[in-house]
Amino acid sequence: MEHIRRDKIVNIPNALTLVRIALLPVVVWRFQIGDSVGALLVYLLAMLTDAVDGIIARRFHQVTALGKLLDPVADKLSLVTLIGLFVADGQIPLWLLGVILFKEGIMVIGGAIALKRGIVVYALPIGKVTTVAFIASIVSRFLGLTGTADVLLGVSVVMAMIALVWYSLDLMKKLNTNNVDSTK
Repeated sequence: MEHIRRDKIVNIPNALTLVRIALLPVVVWRFQIGDSVGALLVYLLAMLTDAVDGIIARRFHQVTALGKLLDPVADKLSLVTLIGLFVADGQIPLWLLGVILFKEGIMVIGGAIALKRGIVVYALPIGKVTTVAFIASIVSRFLGLTGTADVLLGVSVVMAMIALVWYSLDLMKKLNTNNVDSTK
């Protein structure tokens, strides 16, 4: 079981993740005032911090339990915020946001259950690929490549549902293993 220790909370990767979260209101603001180029640039900066925080964490052995929790939360906030902006702008149907919120809600609940039992849920490759597909869809939409954005968004949603099943099966296996271990 991993515990979050205070001396492992403040590091560069975790700070970058917090910067990514803090940049989201700037993206929303730029989008709301009609500055899609500015919104896109800030969004790309936020996504760059996502890539850099992971590289630094792994390369310099700064992976922390907090980072494992905070990074996916930042990913979910980024995704829901940007999809929400495009829904509000009439570019994406509301039901699609509902599907994404449902999936993310299930993931958060599952992660909370796992954490309560001392299990940290790690990002799986399918989750990372799905995130990249969502980012490509969002960037395509910003660039006015609506057809490409729609295809990428559709692929992303299908991948997200597959990822939900994959994560659910992985979590159930870990919970069952943890229950067997705790009864010994």
